[in-house]
Amino acid sequence: MSWAELLPTRDERRFDRRIIWGSILGYPLLYALGYLSKSVPGPAAIWPSNALAFAAFMLLPARLWPLVAVGMVSWEILTRPLLYWLTSQALPSLAAICSFGLANILTTAGPALLARGMRLFRRQERFQFVVSPLWIIALFAGVLPGALLGAWSSAHTAGFSLTPADIGLWALASVLTIVTLGPMLFGLILGFSEPAPTPAQTWERWTVACFIVALFLFFAVLPWAAVDPLMEPMLFAVPLTWLALRFSRRATNIGVVTVAAGVVFLAGYGVGIYRDVASIDGWRNVVISIDVFLVIGCGGALLVNLMTLKQRALLDELAREHAALRDYAIALGAAEETARRKTAADLHDGIGQVLAGQSMTLAAMRAHASQPLSVLLDEAAEASREAQEGLRVMIQDLSPPGLDNASLSETLRWLADFFEGRFGFVVKWCVSGAADLPRDRLRLIYRCTRELLMNARKHSQRQSAEVGVDLCAAMVEITVVDEGIGFDVHHAASFSGRRFGLAQLREHVRAAGGTLDLDSIVGEGCRVTVRLPLPTPAAA
Repeated sequence: MSWAELLPTRDERRFDRRIIWGSILGYPLLYALGYLSKSVPGPAAIWPSNALAFAAFMLLPARLWPLVAVGMVSWEILTRPLLYWLTSQALPSLAAICSFGLANILTTAGPALLARGMRLFRRQERFQFVVSPLWIIALFAGVLPGALLGAWSSAHTAGFSLTPADIGLWALASVLTIVTLGPMLFGLILGFSEPAPTPAQTWERWTVACFIVALFLFFAVLPWAAVDPLMEPMLFAVPLTWLALRFSRRATNIGVVTVAAGVVFLAGYGVGIYRDVASIDGWRNVVISIDVFLVIGCGGALLVNLMTLKQRALLDELAREHAALRDYAIALGAAEETARRKTAADLHDGIGQVLAGQSMTLAAMRAHASQPLSVLLDEAAEASREAQEGLRVMIQDLSPPGLDNASLSETLRWLADFFEGRFGFVVKWCVSGAADLPRDRLRLIYRCTRELLMNARKHSQRQSAEVGVDLCAAMVEITVVDEGIGFDVHHAASFSGRRFGLAQLREHVRAAGGTLDLDSIVGEGCRVTVRLPLPTPAAA
């Protein structure tokens, strides 16, 4: 690899500049939202600016990470004093502010470093994320150093002793921020790629939106004492699940951000069911449980939505491939039928004419030949007649004369006469119902019936079979029954000849959108049912 190939392209430099400017402009706004999301001192339940910093560390090359870190510390120094002044709090020292800035850097750069090291996200592959449980390790292990430093800085500034709950709160808040706001920011930066169309209807959008609003109003306006501030918010799992299973990635991200931000706001300001939380002691007792619920609920909704969309995309792709294979099979069947008819015509017009001329020549020579020579000529004429008869049978097998102009009843009658005349195999047939059969469908009915009768003649060890054809407007059902020796359907693999013929026939039927059902019992015969859909008049 040359040095020029390692340099970023013009598009990559333009993209990097857009990320940098977006971080510069968006970081202080999201920082202020996180700080104002609570009414008491101490760590916030969610810190939106961490999501933007995490996105910058994930999307930018490592050579630009120092620039992101310097920007975060700079905004920390500029923004935190202003926010402390607005909220009438004592301004911390410059060392404490820098310590908070370094904690935020570690909290966001750590998960990004682990995720890229575990190859959960690669910049060279069009920013594709890998769905893996390793994300849990990358997020929680990645935020731990920053959580330790941030919790220590917060406790030292407030004059409290450091507790494991403070570290857990900082870590959970960071993970919650990345899980809930991260996908939204990635979607805004990279675009919301929807793997497959979603089935959600307009009424569903209104229903989910009204459901979420109603839950917030219920929790905010009706502060009943019986309402559990930890259990009742789990009702948000209903709209989140609905979003995950039925809606697009964009709609699910919006719903997740709305739920997470709303719950954090109600808890941070002691609104409604969280009226007893608006104190330092109450906040510390409840906020960890809130974060755990939001991480599981919101993160689970995003994961289920991603997996659902990917599964739907795979199913759509399989449906398209199946339709393409079906079209190929139909085209192959048409080509096969054309080849049969052409081969039959060539045999009739070529070898057939030669054999007919040869018979006429032998007959003329016989009239003028001597006795010894006439015997040889008779033998040659007999061989010529046998060859003509074999050729006639071959032509009938390839493309029966008159099939293109025959009705269904005439086709079945011809098949019955053919099997009885050639093999002594008696075929009883009947047709019930009426439908307008396209010519290609009639040819397929002929091929299916002939193949099934041939199998019955070869394997049933009987000299008769019955054919029933039931016609309706949407489907034709072909049933071939023999009272032969039968076989075990579950061990049909041992019948190699029968298996090959039925397997080939099943593929032809499946290509036409039909089904083939086999029912057989040892000693009681066999029943094969073929169902073929009939095209609608518009499709025909």
